[in-house]
Amino acid sequence: MERRTFLKTALAATTSAMVMPGLARAQAGKPATIAFFVKNVTNPFWKACRIGAEKAGKSLGVTVETVAPTKPDNIEEQTRLVEDWIVKKPDAFVFVPVDYKALVPSIQKVNAAGIPIVNYNNRMTGVDLVSYIGSDDEVMQYELCKYLFKTMGGKGKIVHIDGVPAAITAQNRKKGFERAVKETPGIEVLASQPGNYRRLPAVQVFENLMQRFPVIDAVVCANDDMAVGVAEALASAGRGDKTRVTGIDGIPDATAAINAGKMFATADFSGHDQAHLAVTAAVRKLRNQPVPKEMILPVVIVDKGNVKGFMKTPEERDPPDWNKYAAGRA
Repeated sequence: MERRTFLKTALAATTSAMVMPGLARAQAGKPATIAFFVKNVTNPFWKACRIGAEKAGKSLGVTVETVAPTKPDNIEEQTRLVEDWIVKKPDAFVFVPVDYKALVPSIQKVNAAGIPIVNYNNRMTGVDLVSYIGSDDEVMQYELCKYLFKTMGGKGKIVHIDGVPAAITAQNRKKGFERAVKETPGIEVLASQPGNYRRLPAVQVFENLMQRFPVIDAVVCANDDMAVGVAEALASAGRGDKTRVTGIDGIPDATAAINAGKMFATADFSGHDQAHLAVTAAVRKLRNQPVPKEMILPVVIVDKGNVKGFMKTPEERDPPDWNKYAAGRA
């Protein structure tokens, strides 16, 4: 082989290995590795995501490594984790940012390393993505609030417990809440305070609000973990049968509370299904199969009337139908 030809061949091989971190692994016959990120290990929603991702990995014959900050929703720790995993060179990232703006520079480094990224749950911009898989958080909270307000006859005193203010999900859910309130003049918002998507902080915030407001007709929570805590606080105060509580996520504790009459409703958008679809999208990309640029899961309101059908644990849930979601027929 001529020296020039040899150098060109060697350079092409080196470039391919840099752009496709999993190339050597694939050539060795080893399963692809997906770095699957969650925001924390305390919220049941992220547990459901992990289980959905692991199911997809098992069915597709790939290794799914769950990556989570030890401090819930910690920007600095997630930034370090991203950089650590760039060095490890997985075949793909399935990523949810704890802050959709602060993590952009880190994900741009993933782009530069040539590692494909599927973004789920919290949409990111300013980065190159294979696909985004999630729900429309503003529409979800809007539709849930409109349903709640209708059952209240369009009037009443309510409290809003927000999520993590920096999270795009919380920002959009708050927009949906505010839009529904604006369209319902009889609704009076007594207070809107963050509970940071976690049960204990939400309970602490709400117990103070109960001291201030002897009458609260409903509590709109940005997620189920907070809603379950609020419902328990109301029950402990003897006010459980006087106040309707809503959440979002459809976690097992929430569906059990709805079934028991302790919570009014939730909106299910299945972290289990989002994660399963996201890992599937990443694997399809690695296998040169088509992947939609986005997949938006529909909003499903869960209340006493239909909760029985949503009481399966993440382990018991059936996998989502890729073809149905990819075609927009979900």
